[in-house]
Amino acid sequence: MEDLLFLLVGLLMTGIFAMLGGVWSRKKRFLDADQQAVVRKYVPFHASLPPEEQQRFERVAGRFLNDKEWQGVGIELKEEMKVMISACAAQLLHGFDERITLAHFDRIIVFPEAFRGHRKDRYHQGEVNPRAGVIKISWAHFLQGYTFSGDAHNVGLHEMAHALWFEDFIPNNEDGFLDPLLLQDWKILGDQEMAAIRAGKPSLLRDYAATNQEEFFAVAVEYFFERSVAFKTELPELYTVLSGLLNQDPLNSRA
Repeated sequence: MEDLLFLLVGLLMTGIFAMLGGVWSRKKRFLDADQQAVVRKYVPFHASLPPEEQQRFERVAGRFLNDKEWQGVGIELKEEMKVMISACAAQLLHGFDERITLAHFDRIIVFPEAFRGHRKDRYHQGEVNPRAGVIKISWAHFLQGYTFSGDAHNVGLHEMAHALWFEDFIPNNEDGFLDPLLLQDWKILGDQEMAAIRAGKPSLLRDYAATNQEEFFAVAVEYFFERSVAFKTELPELYTVLSGLLNQDPLNSRA
């Protein structure tokens, strides 16, 4: 009887430890020292933040990295690639509750170059598919976006902006985080600016921004981070509303 009791206790403890181990692995959220080194070496936005905000940024990047399923198609997906893409997401998410990781988009697929989209109609540098919960990125174009950081062409920020836009109205525990009044103002101002672009009037934003509201938001995010001064100077109302929507201002991020 005593031996049976010890056996049952042993099996119970083994089950508990296994369960705790599984919970622990699922809740791994932080960047390790090597991953932090990648962020500090390659991510200028991180360097622009004061120390306490840098730590917060690393936590957000770590949660994003560890919450996603990663896949390389035609490319060996190295750890630093995952870290840099996660840091790109963390840049856009920096003003929100740090638990937000764009949860609906649980799979990140990386290609070496431009790839055919899910509709097979043309080649893409990046793509967000809300039905499948997938973000796709061309690694060559992702790198190009950060190599030429002042041209407001950043595939990573563009695709993360699409994911953020969709995440806000997809029902889950992260939806509804964009201020509805600011979002209404944004759409009104966006419609006005898109109409001006379509009419051939000069605009800071490239013509592709006039495609629709989703593309307008994604292109504006690129300018917001990469041409902040020009954006605020030429389109001050849009800049102010976007700063409010994202809860951050790149021009005020330095310590």
